Amino acid sequence: MDVVRIETDRLILDEPANADVPFIFAYCQDQLIQDFTTVPQPYRLRDAENFLTRVVEPGWTSGKELTWALRRRNEPTILGVVSLRDWNDSQAMIGFWLGAPWRGQGYMPEAVAAVCDWAFESEWFADSARPKTTIVWEALIGNPASALVARKVGFRYTGTGSGEVARFGEFAPSHRAELTVSDRPGPAAGWPAEVLSR
Repeated sequence: MDVVRIETDRLILDEPANADVPFIFAYCQDQLIQDFTTVPQPYRLRDAENFLTRVVEPGWTSGKELTWALRRRNEPTILGVVSLRDWNDSQAMIGFWLGAPWRGQGYMPEAVAAVCDWAFESEWFADSARPKTTIVWEALIGNPASALVARKVGFRYTGTGSGEVARFGEFAPSHRAELTVSDRPGPAAGWPAEVLSR
């Protein structure tokens, strides 16, 4: 499918490009990204290159995993990424990370909300072969930053269990939440305090 460009008040979301590789490489040296995502460890420059050629580009071509780069308006620098994966017959799964220099400014909730809004209105979400009703989020236990984003966007907390995304061959305990079109906008109630703090 064609790459979808999304705009918000402060951000432009578009396809990660070759010029982003040095930034992706640098951001993925961050300990939080290494601790709570599935990025290779150690993370090398070729891993950032492979991310574009083996994940981003085929994901958009097939329509199975849509990955956006976050950029501030009128600035080319990538801040982080949001991805939306065709997960199963009724669900899509969202994932995201933000480079350390850009945290604490509300960019990720803004971007995630925009991607969810797009999804609920898109033909991609309503595909007659695999129509979706729900966007799911999960994060490893101990990652309150991701939980705070999900809660702010409006995701409903659904509990803790074995993660559905393998990390280095293991399905670690994770928190989960769900979002449907009727749940928006956030922030959502019902999140345990311990999920949102270290």
